[in-house]
Amino acid sequence: MGNTRTIIKNGSIIGAGNKEIAIIDGRIAEVADKIEPSAEDRVIDASGLKIAPAFVDVHVHLREPGFGYKERIETGTMAAARGGYTTVCPMPNLNPVPDSVENLKEQLKIIENDAVINVYPYASITVGQNGSVLSDMEG
Repeated sequence: MGNTRTIIKNGSIIGAGNKEIAIIDGRIAEVADKIEPSAEDRVIDASGLKIAPAFVDVHVHLREPGFGYKERIETGTMAAARGGYTTVCPMPNLNPVPDSVENLKEQLKIIENDAVINVYPYASITVGQNGSVLSDMEG
């Protein structure tokens, strides 16, 4: 893609009003009242549209490890990204339950390999999610 910019014009940024946005290589490079496009720039007219910051969902079910037939980290994070989410926090109802460093590492390996957005998993508060023995939270 090089240094070709994408410029979003005429949209209303939630919390900032009418601004224009320049994007280079998938990252916001500039936000200003007016950005002059060059002949090489791609311009998107966002007239009548709202532009929102990225969303975060603190309660998702990505279901890996253990229940990949229901949802996978790859597909769940792809869907989240498509909806404007850059970060999700999956619940710990998995197999194995992320109630130890060892079990959490299994989930983190899948996240590292397959996630397309930020994923910050929750560990289980109790061993096996059974509510009796606290998990090693310090670990």
